[in-house]
Amino acid sequence: MLVTALTPRGFCHGVVQATKQLRDIAQDPTLPQPIQVLGMVVHNRKIVEDFTALGIITLDDRHKTRLELLEQVNQGTVVITAHGASDAVYRRIQEKGLTLIDTTCTDVTRAQVAVKQALSKGHTVLFAGRKNHPESETVLSYGDGVHLIETPEDVAALAQLEAPISMTNQTTMSLFDIYPLFEAVRKRYPTVELLDEQCEATRLRQLALMRQPKTVEHCFVVGDPRSNNSRKLVEVSIEAGIPATLIESVADLNPAQLKTYRHVSVTSGASTPTILTQEVIRYLKAFNQNSIDAIQSPKHTP
Repeated sequence: MLVTALTPRGFCHGVVQATKQLRDIAQDPTLPQPIQVLGMVVHNRKIVEDFTALGIITLDDRHKTRLELLEQVNQGTVVITAHGASDAVYRRIQEKGLTLIDTTCTDVTRAQVAVKQALSKGHTVLFAGRKNHPESETVLSYGDGVHLIETPEDVAALAQLEAPISMTNQTTMSLFDIYPLFEAVRKRYPTVELLDEQCEATRLRQLALMRQPKTVEHCFVVGDPRSNNSRKLVEVSIEAGIPATLIESVADLNPAQLKTYRHVSVTSGASTPTILTQEVIRYLKAFNQNSIDAIQSPKHTP
């Protein structure tokens, strides 16, 4: 079986920065304890488990905002994840007298600044993002001038808004999400200004999927189900005409399914550890279609 390992794939600079910062503080005996992270530092279960083993506590509840999670913290050090947080979270950290470690990705910060600048000019901002995602949560906290849109139906349901109007997006959104939404917005509000804030790492990984060889019969995206950018990679591959599956590790591969393929591709989300992707690539390259009965189900090495 031919295996095409797409590039770029795996960790982006924001994830590298966040995980390095967390490793450093885990080894810093001068920091007030405990060290608690408001949400998953990046959306990958293995990374969170690795930091848990180092004594770092992750406060994760999909039904709570970052500000609500913060109310569980009364001492020690609090970490803002790579996805950023609202101004109210920073103020509350200061009020509580906690030590702050901020791992917000620079791309996320840039997108937040773009929204604030548009609002300061009197613009209404339409934000293309996912409900309850940390980036959306932060931007919506900026006031009633920001409206979250996920689908063209959301655009149709908007009240008639006064110009000027700007549209921007969650940094991990797919190209296939952003531009149909923009077209729907432009039909209703022809003078809308698009502030495309898709991060470069997301864009390049999606473009690699769109350009993968047409002989590929299936694409395996290695990533966590909680990772929006990983899920979007699956969608982009499917939009490009190549079926795709999201897997967390080599253990999710099905040897019986693999027997039906002659050419597969592999990529991974921006928060996926390299070791997980390499295990998948190695297994696929060694896979022998003619002796499938002798092949054991693959297992991930922790």
